[in-house]
Amino acid sequence: MPTRVLVVDDEMDTLRLLRTVLQIGGFEPITTLNSLEALDLAERERPDVVLLDIMMPEIDGFMLCRMMRQNPVTQDLPIIFVTAYQSLDIEERRLEAGADLVVHKPISVDSLVSAIHKVLDRRQP
Repeated sequence: MPTRVLVVDDEMDTLRLLRTVLQIGGFEPITTLNSLEALDLAERERPDVVLLDIMMPEIDGFMLCRMMRQNPVTQDLPIIFVTAYQSLDIEERRLEAGADLVVHKPISVDSLVSAIHKVLDRRQP
């Protein structure tokens, strides 16, 4: 069974690109444009990994990550920020939110697949 990856991004073009990249990498993407819907979707679909954009309306990726970490159903999910957000404090903010990694846009298939395997390997007992 392929690894299921929830992708949360508010830009349709980016969502399509990530869906394609994930399919090429052998993953099963689950996608949403809506950060408000993402937590419910994560609870229902039980993905293996979550990819979050940081800069989104309503709930940004940092807040959504914190919400997932506080929810018993999603608290242990590996979370990767996939973002164009550039800031000197990105690592500090990633750690505060509880995300496992940051992958910067533009995305390559190899870097994304590598990041997913890295967070999955860390979570293995």
